[in-house]
Amino acid sequence: MSILRNIAVAGSLAALAMSLSALPAQAVPAVAGSAASAVQQAAPRSPDDCLDYLNSQGYASTPARVSACNSLVEAFCIEILEDSEVRSDHAAIACRLA
Repeated sequence: MSILRNIAVAGSLAALAMSLSALPAQAVPAVAGSAASAVQQAAPRSPDDCLDYLNSQGYASTPARVSACNSLVEAFCIEILEDSEVRSDHAAIACRLA
């Protein structure tokens, strides 16, 4: 009987762990404190923010730069911007805004 109880407890714990991992981030209480709340309160970013930053730094909006700001991978964004003659520090900031 003890073995069956241990299996049942282990199964319950596994099910509980899986159900917690399936919850959206907002449903899980913030354990990490300010770090978790900072992530949840961060303003949404968009490709327009990336392009606005580049324009504010004196770079024109070109098809390559628009493509870079629409990239889902920050490393690709930076590489494309640098290839279009954007300084690396400006490219890194712009891509973080995208």
